[in-house]
Amino acid sequence: MCTCSARGVEGHDVTLLLDKFENIAVRSGLHCAEPLHRKLGAQSSVRASFYLYNTEKEINLFCAALGK
Repeated sequence: MCTCSARGVEGHDVTLLLDKFENIAVRSGLHCAEPLHRKLGAQSSVRASFYLYNTEKEINLFCAALGK
């Protein structure tokens, strides 16, 4: 599992962009961790979950997409 956020960028916007342009499905929101988000000053975050059926190539594509 990978959770990330960026200053000035809404998690929901990242989720929509990853879905539309990269065909990558992730979740955005507070993920039952509202106190942590408040402490970090984050409005929301993006969470990607990986499992046995995900390939190394898919994980690398996700990491590259975040860099865009």
